[in-house]
Amino acid sequence: MHILARLISRRNNMPDQPDDLTLLRKAHYSLEDLPETICAPQHPDHEAGVPMPLAVATLDDIAFAIVASERESMAAYRRSNALQRLYKLAREAGGIGADRAVATVIKRESR
Repeated sequence: MHILARLISRRNNMPDQPDDLTLLRKAHYSLEDLPETICAPQHPDHEAGVPMPLAVATLDDIAFAIVASERESMAAYRRSNALQRLYKLAREAGGIGADRAVATVIKRESR
């Protein structure tokens, strides 16, 4: 029995064997972008911002990580939208590629 346990543990620790997360990514095209780790900042049993391996995450951990990811996504969208608006305002003010966008918009606004 002891020998069988050794053989099983060696088989599971073989570096050339794909782990569960790798198998899942290969089996489902839509899951290929799953991260190795997640942060579940609102989880009461974990410190804020400490990454946890996705392979051991619970459904609740993933739910909290989704909330955090959505917040990051919305912040990135707002930044992108604000940059697009600044670009458009600078172009409308007559700015060209080498002009400073903020100065161009301010100059137009102060007229």
